[in-house]
Amino acid sequence: MQSLTFEIGKYRAWLAGLCVRSLILAALIALSALLADRPATAASCGALTGKALYDCAATYLDSKADMIGRVRGDPEAPVAARALQTAASQLRAATSKVQALSAITQARSAISGIIQQARSGGRDSQGWGRLIGALSEMASLIQKKG
Repeated sequence: MQSLTFEIGKYRAWLAGLCVRSLILAALIALSALLADRPATAASCGALTGKALYDCAATYLDSKADMIGRVRGDPEAPVAARALQTAASQLRAATSKVQALSAITQARSAISGIIQQARSGGRDSQGWGRLIGALSEMASLIQKKG
């Protein structure tokens, strides 16, 4: 007859292995989420110029608008998503650097207003600040290469 202790030890090792694999998977998911959330417009659109750059930036803004639009419980999220969608459509229609920069400037202005509303309501506005940073990076890229 086998010992019950031996059986418990076998399951304990199996469970420990499962926990380690789960932790590694969670760390990889967290790392990929951090990398995906970076304002990577320079990396993804940096080699482009002109209309291709505007379209790439518009695609980036559309993805951010979609991500922000899915946020529940934040009263500023729908307004921010609409501002980014508007900027994306203006970027796609832009034929000059001035039009592209105007679209980015309008989006930055709308997001700045959202930051002020969040602060006056006592809510956290750090996420919106990162979005302003991404828009600033995008404007800089358009100024250099647009």
